[in-house]
Amino acid sequence: MASRTKEFLLRHRLVSATAAAAAAAGCTVGLAATGAQAATPTHAFPTHVTYKVGVTPAVSQSTKDSKVEAAYNAWKSTYLVNGCASNEYYVSTKGDGDATNNGPVSEGQGYGMNIVPLMAGYDTNAQAEFNGLWQLVKDHKDQYGLMQWQLDGKTCKYYSSGTPDAATDGDLDIGYGLILADKQWGGYTSAAKSWLAGVYAHDVAPDGHLKCEDDGPNTDTRPSDMMLDHLRAFAAYDTAHDTAHDWAKVVSRTEAVVSEFTASYSSTYGLLSDFVVNADTTGPKPAPANYQEDQPDNIVGYNSIRVPWHMGTDALLYGPSTAAVSYKDATQWSACAKKVSGSNPQNVYPHIKLNCAAYSTSDQAEEAGDAVGPAAMAAGDQTWTNTLWNYLATNPFGDGYYGQSIKMLVYIVMAGDYWNPVA
Repeated sequence: MASRTKEFLLRHRLVSATAAAAAAAGCTVGLAATGAQAATPTHAFPTHVTYKVGVTPAVSQSTKDSKVEAAYNAWKSTYLVNGCASNEYYVSTKGDGDATNNGPVSEGQGYGMNIVPLMAGYDTNAQAEFNGLWQLVKDHKDQYGLMQWQLDGKTCKYYSSGTPDAATDGDLDIGYGLILADKQWGGYTSAAKSWLAGVYAHDVAPDGHLKCEDDGPNTDTRPSDMMLDHLRAFAAYDTAHDTAHDWAKVVSRTEAVVSEFTASYSSTYGLLSDFVVNADTTGPKPAPANYQEDQPDNIVGYNSIRVPWHMGTDALLYGPSTAAVSYKDATQWSACAKKVSGSNPQNVYPHIKLNCAAYSTSDQAEEAGDAVGPAAMAAGDQTWTNTLWNYLATNPFGDGYYGQSIKMLVYIVMAGDYWNPVA
């Protein structure tokens, strides 16, 4: 495994709200930048969804939609940048220092490729922007044909040490974004299926669990990559492409790792550590404390705070029967977050021990609370859901790109505007 810290290294939340809200210059271009005319979106925002389980925030749908629009305006003006080339866009890591000169990371590029097609219709330039995001991915591939995980914001060259490689979370979100784009506008089928072939070949271990990166070992995994709604979509979308892509196997093995790990290490609260080793066995366990990053990798940290968002979203889209593992885990995680914080989202600390005790109360970040929203919804906790929804409108710790991108996607989910591209 390459020795480096990825974009999820310990984030110092000292960025001012003023800096986080400043607009990035020159980030809007017309359709000419892509050389293609925009198609009419088939799921123009807002496309309202009735989820298969849980509750929604107790405010009007028009209020929910307007909150999403306001959040998108702020996110787009701050983080969506027209560069590194005239026909490219990237999501700036402004405020977090995840790449030099606020350059892009594949995680952020994936966020953008999910957010933008979901906002098509409201954003009349959405397809041009999506094409630019995709173009940058295509222009910065590693040896396996997946996106180099970190680029310098000025040179747009690979920045991290060693041979360029890819990160699984970015790869998965890019693939899901291509499916969203294909369902939204059409014309991306070949690109989506080719990309998924690369992901399956290089990010999936032989037993079916997700590796942490395309050049990494077949023995570890990162729970924040366990986007089971994405994996179910891949299984539904990619069936005719290549029978060797057994995405159902990936779904099953991912669920098994969750169940096996939590049964042994967090049976009451369903918490998953930032990194997991022995993932190719029936006894997955927390990674050593300094396994990959400059923070404890054997507890919940800045990686795994995304788990309740992903598990909750999967449960909302697919219901408590199909997504039984996600539903159980989301319900437990929501209860832990509520308990450890005293029902105050600001006190959902980024680092939590697997027994649902705060590891540190000195480090705080808005996204740790934001990400619980979909889990609270799936759990059916109306009061907690309302509290978390209201919290989305704040940014008490000056979160930058990472937190604000998570917030944007959570806003879409919580507002009931997160439509399923394979439904």
